[in-house]
Amino acid sequence: MNFIDRSAENIARSIRNNYSQAGSEIALKYALSLLINSFIAFTTAIVFCVLTDHFIEALMAIVSFIALRYFSGGLHMSSSLSCCLLTIFIIISAAHISFNYSFYCSIIDIFSALILLKTAPNGIEHISKINPKYYPLLKLIAVLIVLANLFFQSTVMTAAFFCQALLTTEFSYRTRDHFEGRISK
Repeated sequence: MNFIDRSAENIARSIRNNYSQAGSEIALKYALSLLINSFIAFTTAIVFCVLTDHFIEALMAIVSFIALRYFSGGLHMSSSLSCCLLTIFIIISAAHISFNYSFYCSIIDIFSALILLKTAPNGIEHISKINPKYYPLLKLIAVLIVLANLFFQSTVMTAAFFCQALLTTEFSYRTRDHFEGRISK
């Protein structure tokens, strides 16, 4: 168990011991793990980007990534630490994209929208309480979020959207399974 999960478990146990009306320890641990994971990932990315003079870009990457991920779903890592590290890598990478928006960025945005048209929402069935009858609406919103960048023309958004679109693909799941040893060779 990594430090994120240990911290979440200790806090959840403390909450349950001191507040009998609190939710189950398992539910508290899950929620706290998500909160701690997000806090560490975004704080680390922001601090790094402040040091490299990319603070605004980091905020843009975080908002873009979170907004699209909410509607599109996507890959979940098996540990909160690996999720945290992947998130840090995506945010820092997207924030440091430094070239002018061009025809090629438009192509990447359209490609990302096409990926989401095929795959979104993905991986939310057992996590979200959203009724599956609304999944087509989630797909539409995800695609429209990406296509809005054809108007905004932000390379940071292009990078964040492309990374998130890839996280909804079967390729990303197979890659995760390979690196985490879930696939027998």
